Amino acid sequence: MLRRTIFSAILLAAGAQSAGAEIVFSGKIKFTAVTSQCRNVRVKDFADSSFHPIVGSNSRVAGLSWVWPGNSRGHGLYGANFDATFRTVKTGGVGWGDPYMRPTTAESQIRIVSYAPAITAITAATEIVTIRGQIRRPFDDPGGLACIATFIGVYVKDSYQ
Repeated sequence: MLRRTIFSAILLAAGAQSAGAEIVFSGKIKFTAVTSQCRNVRVKDFADSSFHPIVGSNSRVAGLSWVWPGNSRGHGLYGANFDATFRTVKTGGVGWGDPYMRPTTAESQIRIVSYAPAITAITAATEIVTIRGQIRRPFDDPGGLACIATFIGVYVKDSYQ
């Protein structure tokens, strides 16, 4: 009996770690407004994008990326979903050289002011997600944290995840 219980616990633990793919969404993201302090980003700038919410059995990092031909910039918030409060995010990317991480003095801040559907309603069956939010100091803009870019992202479920 004890062996069966231990074996069942091992199988359950192994299944919990490997069961199911991550729920990820791919789409487009576009800036709809920027503050006057922004120097390098403009209204109507857009990019391909990936959005990774903390839902279901997803890993415990919310992610939002901008992807262009030849380089990308990703932002991660560990342990929580983006919400209406600006949160400092880990920022990194790839491009002309090795993958990099921004120093903490140059990290961005992101907030999401609306999700459709609501973040609590996103599941593996969700096909489309729209987010609206803002990012401070996008792409190392010299305007620093005073540079705030407002964005909208529209995503479909990534069927390869």
